[in-house]
Amino acid sequence: MKLFQTALALWCILALQQLQAQEDLRSSDLQIEDSTATKYKPFAFNLKAKNMHLWKGLRVTDAPVLDVDLNYTSRDGKFKAGLWGGAGVTGYYTEFDYYVSYSTNGFSLSVWDINNYSDFPDAGIFDYDRSTTSHFIDVTLGYEFKPIPLKLSWSTIVQGRDTYVASDGELKNAFSNYVEVSYGLIQKKDWSISAFVGGAFSFENEAHFYGDKPNLTNIGLIYAREVPVLKKFTIPMAATAMWNPEQEYGAIEVAITLF
Repeated sequence: MKLFQTALALWCILALQQLQAQEDLRSSDLQIEDSTATKYKPFAFNLKAKNMHLWKGLRVTDAPVLDVDLNYTSRDGKFKAGLWGGAGVTGYYTEFDYYVSYSTNGFSLSVWDINNYSDFPDAGIFDYDRSTTSHFIDVTLGYEFKPIPLKLSWSTIVQGRDTYVASDGELKNAFSNYVEVSYGLIQKKDWSISAFVGGAFSFENEAHFYGDKPNLTNIGLIYAREVPVLKKFTIPMAATAMWNPEQEYGAIEVAITLF
């Protein structure tokens, strides 16, 4: 009987210890989750300085530029929405865009309302009439392969100042397309080199937003690296060398992410 009582007492002590251990583990898990949750920052503000501004093979401006990206990202990182603005130091180039994007399982879909009103001083901010607007809406579907560092994207301008005059004299949307393939050539700890090839065309008209005929419009290399500053900080920098066979020019854009 005494042996049974002793065994029962030992079992109760072990059971209490096990329950306490499980409780401690649950408390630890809760602390980890809370710590992780505090790291989530839904809003971000980024500033870049560039010697010029390139976009899909187009030299948007040759003047030095500051661009700002104010954005929101969902907790799972799949949804993003933001405002993007750029201004040239000479005062000529000005742009103010809205965008949303969603990505999952390698696929991505983004919609950009691009409003470069540098050549449209009298255009209204909410004017979307194709004959007078400074806006154009660009929709991009992309896919990123894994583990191969290969990316594909197809962009179509669905609305705005991407137009042509039809045979009946009516101003119509050209629905210009831009297709790009990019590949990561070298990936090191603090630097990388990638290459890209892009072409443009329209199903509606020979001329399109990027040129006068279907052609390659964007061929180049991107060298990116993390530059150490004062042994405590790093500044992301990227140099893009681009050639445009359709427009017959080339350029090098250097971008520094200040924060």
